[in-house]
Amino acid sequence: MSVELDLLIKSKQLRDRNLSGERLFGAELNQADLQGANLSNCRLSGAELNQANMINANLTNAHLSRAQMTEAQLTGADLTGAKMSEANLTKANLSQAIAAHTKMSEANLSHANLEGCDLAMADLSNANLAGSNLTTANLTEAILTNANLRGAVLTSCQLSGVKFNQADCTDADLRGAQFSGADLSGTNFQGANLSYADLSQVNIYSANFNGANLCEALMPDGSRSKQGCV
Repeated sequence: MSVELDLLIKSKQLRDRNLSGERLFGAELNQADLQGANLSNCRLSGAELNQANMINANLTNAHLSRAQMTEAQLTGADLTGAKMSEANLTKANLSQAIAAHTKMSEANLSHANLEGCDLAMADLSNANLAGSNLTTANLTEAILTNANLRGAVLTSCQLSGVKFNQADCTDADLRGAQFSGADLSGTNFQGANLSYADLSQVNIYSANFNGANLCEALMPDGSRSKQGCV
């Protein structure tokens, strides 16, 4: 790292800076201003980015595995292809972010705001999304195997072709969710709200719908469920 870059990192004033490809393993950037910065292909594994401002930042193909990003602001950021396995994004704000093809296996996204986030084909296997807000998010063909979605909000979420097998969706809000062609085998929907959801052409083998609200949900056989209708 150059002296100039080292001073910049220490100042934490990095708005609109070009840091593409830089090696910043384990950097301490808590509460840093990285709004609009170019962090594409940046090596940030293990970095501390808690409460950092990364609004509209370019993080395409960035390495963020095991990064600490609690309450980070990532609204509108581009995370396409980023590697974020085991990253801690508790209470982070990723609303309207682009995170397609992102590797987030075993990441902690509990109580994160992912409203309108594009997570198409993202790997969220074994991720913790408990209490998160995924309203209108695009999870088309994403991998959510064994993910924890207890109490998460996924209203009007696009879930076509998603691998949801063995996920825990206890008490989740999935009203109007589009599941067409998804794998829901072994998924726990106990107490979840699936009213008006599209479950057509879905694999629901061994899925648990005990206590779930399926009112007017479109079922795999083409019928409309009345379970939970008042």
